[in-house]
Amino acid sequence: MSDIAAEQVREELSNWLDENWDPDLTVHDWWIRLAADAWAHPALPEAAGGRGYGSAQMSAFNATMADAGVLGPPMGLGYMLAAPTIAMHGTQEQVDRLVAPILDGSVGWCQLFSEPGAGSDLAGLQARAVRDGDEWIVTGQKVWTSGGQVADKGMLIARTDPDQPKHQGITYFAIDIDQAGIEVRPLREMTGEALFNEVFL
Repeated sequence: MSDIAAEQVREELSNWLDENWDPDLTVHDWWIRLAADAWAHPALPEAAGGRGYGSAQMSAFNATMADAGVLGPPMGLGYMLAAPTIAMHGTQEQVDRLVAPILDGSVGWCQLFSEPGAGSDLAGLQARAVRDGDEWIVTGQKVWTSGGQVADKGMLIARTDPDQPKHQGITYFAIDIDQAGIEVRPLREMTGEALFNEVFL
């Protein structure tokens, strides 16, 4: 973790923003610029495109961005959940391949955790993943998937060892949503909107 002082974060970021912020840039071009200089997600370790900032440094980062009135990094489930998880538990190859497109806003993610019979308690998880050579065959259904209709990738948890206790034998997968065998169906609300989806695997 970085030991840089909060005041130094403010000064360094302010100077960088003075040199780099351009309101005429497209949103994606701005996100690319943030990511290129490790300002997209400073809480991540340096090996994952961050700066290793702790809570005090992140507070200084967020306050400086807000004070400057500039557009922030690409938020969303990929930014909040996938990137930190992969940075902590993934191989360097996985980090390089999966985290960078999150930080520059190229790839959006959804969360494939909840099921019709398994919500916050994963003991009831029914989705299965079976190894087949170099691939995994996944079967099951997920529900309450925010943004599933627009996501590029999904954080999927599935049971890979049914002989283990119910809270074990579960594996976290990063999957492409746009592939054969995956169907995303909107859950229409009383308002007519469809913010959530059910996903069949």
